Amino acid sequence: MIDNDGVRVMEARSCLLCGGEGRLLYNNLRDRLFGAPGVWALMECPACQLVWLSPQPAPEDVGKLYCQYFTHSAEVPRRSPSGIRKCVKASILESSFGYKMDGSNTVIGSVLSRIGPLREIVGGGVMWLKASDGKRLLDVGCGNGAFLDHMRNLGWEVAGVEPDGIAVSVARERGLEVYQGSLEEARFPDEHFDVITMNHVIEHVTDPIGLFKECRRVLKPDGKLVVVTPNIISMGRQVFGEYWRGLEVPRHLHLFSPRSLRACAERAGLRVGEMRTTARSARWMYAASAAIRRDGALPGGSPARTGMRMRLQGLAFQAIEYARGRGEEIVMRAGRRG
Repeated sequence: MIDNDGVRVMEARSCLLCGGEGRLLYNNLRDRLFGAPGVWALMECPACQLVWLSPQPAPEDVGKLYCQYFTHSAEVPRRSPSGIRKCVKASILESSFGYKMDGSNTVIGSVLSRIGPLREIVGGGVMWLKASDGKRLLDVGCGNGAFLDHMRNLGWEVAGVEPDGIAVSVARERGLEVYQGSLEEARFPDEHFDVITMNHVIEHVTDPIGLFKECRRVLKPDGKLVVVTPNIISMGRQVFGEYWRGLEVPRHLHLFSPRSLRACAERAGLRVGEMRTTARSARWMYAASAAIRRDGALPGGSPARTGMRMRLQGLAFQAIEYARGRGEEIVMRAGRRG
């Protein structure tokens, strides 16, 4: 064990997938978002397209990296969307995803669902799950429970797992069933859930293959695992390098390409049914990464209101990402194998 500014750490030089020694990608990095202590580096395996944090924090000290994390509070209430926006969202959710929604129009929904980026953004709010995908849903790394609350309102029977005690308290105040700890510690029965979701979670864990194995155990035989995680080979990372918002040092312990994420899932005994990228967050990622490059940090993790020029640049960036298929996030849909 080595002391890294009050965080106990261990050297991590080898690739999780092939065991080969990684090469240095970025060095002398500090937390640019939430002020966690330590000086860090990122290593990469060119063969596997896997990137990882080095040194790695000791499991007992991981909590020190989340003291100011955003899941410690409920979301700030947003202005209510306009009637048109509500109708668009409800119509797409009903037409494309099968949810019975007040204020929807199936004709409008059928037309708007053909606009790929619009359907992608609305679908992302439900992790692209259809009402017919099942009844019982588990969200791993559920944070303050905002997603679970939304899915419960759409008719799902929901449960969550979250290691952060403060975030768990916020989720429970919403009336949600949330276990504090890891998925392994929750000890759910075998073949218990129709769907498991992990939205920007797998990059935070020390042993992603082990977590996938536990997901496989608690999934029903025909169940679905839906994972969203930053794409280390995205256009945004190519443009912004060490200032890319998706790196989030030191909380992101592993960063994946579609190839390395598939390898982890298959090694855990999962059958990958869908693997793609999405540019739904490209505008936001562009603004955040540009702010980090300009100012050296982005306290709180999200950019403030941006001017017209930045919004137009973000829209152009998003359009190019859609065209090139190099989105900021990976979307993986998998099930049990055998």
